[in-house]
Amino acid sequence: MVSSFSSSNQVMGVRRTTDFLEKATWTLAIALVVLSIGATAFLPRQGEQQKSQIETQIKNAPEPGAVPNFPQSVSDSTKK
Repeated sequence: MVSSFSSSNQVMGVRRTTDFLEKATWTLAIALVVLSIGATAFLPRQGEQQKSQIETQIKNAPEPGAVPNFPQSVSDSTKK
């Protein structure tokens, strides 16, 4: 009775399942390598003239100890 139930669970069989899994693994591995190489081909090259926006913001940032210049309100200028 056990043998009749176990044979119905094997749709492709053990040998064909392992062959499929091996082929799928190799296909996905090759696709990953090809996509990785393709992605690096489309990345911009890092040169002297190209700087990231973060580096630009860091260089243009005010000094941490500097007092900010707030605009004076209209009522403050009329009191003088």
